[in-house]
Amino acid sequence: MSLAKKFAYNSLIQLIGKALSVILGLLGVALITRYLGVIGFGRYVALNNFLGIFAVLADLGLTMVTAQMINEQPADQQKILNNLCGFRLLSAGLILITGLLAAGLMPYYRDLWLILAVLAISYFLIAVNQVFVGFLQSELRSDHLMISEVAGRLVWLIGLFVTWQLNWGLLGVAVVTALASLIQVSLAWILAGSKVKIRPAYQPLLWREIIIRSWPLAVTITLNLLYLRADILFLNWFKGEAVVGLYGAAYKVIDVLTSLPFLLIGLLLPLLARSWAAGQRSNFDFLVSNSLNALLIAVCPLIIGGQLLAGPIIRLIAGPEFSLAGPILALLLVAIAGIFASCLFNHILIAINRQKVMIRPYLIVAITAVPAYILLINWLSYWGAAVVTVYSELLIAGLAAYQSKKLTGWRWPWKVTSKVILANLVMIAVVWPLRSWASQGIGQLLAVVLMAAVSYSLVLVALKVLTWQRWQEIIKPDFKPDII
Repeated sequence: MSLAKKFAYNSLIQLIGKALSVILGLLGVALITRYLGVIGFGRYVALNNFLGIFAVLADLGLTMVTAQMINEQPADQQKILNNLCGFRLLSAGLILITGLLAAGLMPYYRDLWLILAVLAISYFLIAVNQVFVGFLQSELRSDHLMISEVAGRLVWLIGLFVTWQLNWGLLGVAVVTALASLIQVSLAWILAGSKVKIRPAYQPLLWREIIIRSWPLAVTITLNLLYLRADILFLNWFKGEAVVGLYGAAYKVIDVLTSLPFLLIGLLLPLLARSWAAGQRSNFDFLVSNSLNALLIAVCPLIIGGQLLAGPIIRLIAGPEFSLAGPILALLLVAIAGIFASCLFNHILIAINRQKVMIRPYLIVAITAVPAYILLINWLSYWGAAVVTVYSELLIAGLAAYQSKKLTGWRWPWKVTSKVILANLVMIAVVWPLRSWASQGIGQLLAVVLMAAVSYSLVLVALKVLTWQRWQEIIKPDFKPDII
């Protein structure tokens, strides 16, 4: 199978698998919100947000470093993976233990320390799994990735249902979350083992190279952390668990949606890195151009459709008790544009090994977002948090776009942009008269979503944005770039 065909096959597997994962994830959120209620869910979100701070610090960008290093040095693949695994085990373990020790010093988290400790196991396992994710993405084995992820989601969903029926409380939710993560990482390790046996190792020179490559990502991730997690942290401090519950319900939908670009663009990273390293500029431009097209096609209907249907969607997912979260979701969906775009442009910079240029942009966003969160959350509660989140994501996306364009010269697909705008106008015309009907029940909402998707897709086909010829450009072995 040619590289292009493998990419097309893996993209299809990613889409199918991720669709299943998103559905299972949303069902899990529906169970948790209905079981715990607004205040209980707010506590769950607050605990995950606190641990998430340390999990983000533990990330160190090692998924991207894994893909980068093993594609640049394929002959040393085994040695690199073993050392990355060892480095990940030590770094993630130390950072998460530090988080638990810090929690013991704070009265709010100290009272919930056991639940935090169980959730920390889940975060540790997820961190270790990133090494296998980076390897399987570089090998274009999305099927293996999706098997492990969907299996973990299924275990999580079943465990949540059992927890609800047996009334195990928040501790039960934490235990099944950790169990699901164990299933996912175990399957990923086994499936990766069919290609290469990964065992933790320590070789000082390789660890030094890992640190050199990862420190710029670690710095940007730390700066990103200052605004990524500050919203819920300050909401919990200033406004309490009930407000966090409403905001967290809306943000959970965003979390589920934003996992898609990171998987697909993560799959793209090895191809971008190989093309750039080999001087295959036409292939590199082809991949970037079509990624921008996909970004436009995916993001616009999510944002626009979300403005029209956010209320019914949040009631469907979280239940009537969370109805006030609908308008919050509508505003937060605007941030999707920034999240998707910054994901793509940051991966372009990593592919050409220029990730250091993003340190200053992340610093700019961090030093402006944190005081804005404090001021606006005190003044506007969750509205202030949502406004600053949208500002932060759009600003970092714009700065990443500027840096990547300056270094690679990618071109914006204006022709596709105009056609996507037209398709969205048609979709709005279909959905607008049906907004009230969509609020009447799950069947009506799903019918409106289906009509929106069909009308949008048909216009894209009619305008030749989606064509069989364009699909063949991707899957044929000797594809030629056709940049729009």
